[in-house]
Amino acid sequence: MTIELHPQEIDTLGGVPLYQQIYQLLRAKIESGVFGFNSKLPAEETLAVDLGVSRITVKRAMNELAAAGFVTRYRGRGTIVSYSHNTPTVRGDYMTPMEHLRQLGFNTEIELKHLEEVHADAELAGHLEITPGALVQRAERLRHLEGAPFSFIVNHTPMDIAAQINRDDIAWRPFTTLLAEAGHMVVSAEQTILAETAKGKTAQALMLAEGAPVLTIHRVLRDSEKRPIQFSVTNYRADRYQYHMVMHDLERKAPAD
Repeated sequence: MTIELHPQEIDTLGGVPLYQQIYQLLRAKIESGVFGFNSKLPAEETLAVDLGVSRITVKRAMNELAAAGFVTRYRGRGTIVSYSHNTPTVRGDYMTPMEHLRQLGFNTEIELKHLEEVHADAELAGHLEITPGALVQRAERLRHLEGAPFSFIVNHTPMDIAAQINRDDIAWRPFTTLLAEAGHMVVSAEQTILAETAKGKTAQALMLAEGAPVLTIHRVLRDSEKRPIQFSVTNYRADRYQYHMVMHDLERKAPAD
């Protein structure tokens, strides 16, 4: 299906810069599903002619879309829509691991991207309370939500525990279940929430431009013996995940400004 844009859709006499108008125009069509997920936007030259503007103006608008996570730009392939209007925004909290998304009625899939054994550096060893240089299993997984990339997860598991887990199961089963079946039920978790930017394989997996915002959660899982049994770093697309928190007893202990 060919979607045509027309000069009447932007105001060349107004005070709003043309690239911002084109950004808003294309963003609205992406958010409404006119340009669907994984579809290809018209080429810069085509848009410039259709809208009666310079290619430089269109290029800047496209770059703004990429920085905001709505499209991914590929050399030789063009500009691909990386936002799905069918994908809901998930509200997560401390007690809601992503493995429970299915229970919320969402269609989720796990894709195993890479699996290897690595030597723990000092930081990782500190999280897992092991000796620096000890072997751990590193699993890189991509979770799709309603068919679109949602989160990129890197799990580190001590080898004595990982050895009890079927490697084939890692490609599709929740890690909390696998850990429990290996004799290490998750009973507590500690996590840190960070605002970061997508880089390298994370940006590529989540179909984001380099430098696009992501919500990053570092999480240490512990078993009934309080032993750290896994350390994970999860990067969520900022447009698809919100962190929700409820605080109680504020009259007794007011939060700091």
